[in-house]
Amino acid sequence: MSHPSTTAAAGGRSSPVMIAAAEWDLTADTVRWSPGAYRMLEREPALGPLTLDQLPSLIVPQDRPALRRMVTAALVHGRALDGVVRIGRHEEAASAVRCSGRPALGPDGHVVSLRILLEAG
Repeated sequence: MSHPSTTAAAGGRSSPVMIAAAEWDLTADTVRWSPGAYRMLEREPALGPLTLDQLPSLIVPQDRPALRRMVTAALVHGRALDGVVRIGRHEEAASAVRCSGRPALGPDGHVVSLRILLEAG
C-alpha cells in the first residue's frame, strides 16, 4: 500500500515522494495502516495503528486544530479531506505530510469509513 514515486524538483532533479494509506472503518471499529504509514507517521508497527481520536498525538501541536477540522468535516459532513500537517513533537524537527481522502458513505448516507492517502517527500 506504500510506494515511493518521484516528482520533479527545482533544477530538474527528482525527489522521492512516499505515498501511504490509512483506513478507519467506523462500523467494524478497525484501523488499518500500510507499512509506509507507520514510517511516515513515525510510529512503531508493533504498537499498532492509532484511532482517529489518538491521531493528533503524532501531530505538531500547532497543526492539531487543522487536523481536527479536516476529520470532523469528513466524518460529520461527508466532505473530502485535504491538507498538510506536520508530524513530530516539535515544530523545528517536524516533517510535512499531505493528507487527502474521502469518507465512504453507507446506504443510509452516514459515514462508515475514512480512507486517507498520505504523501511525504
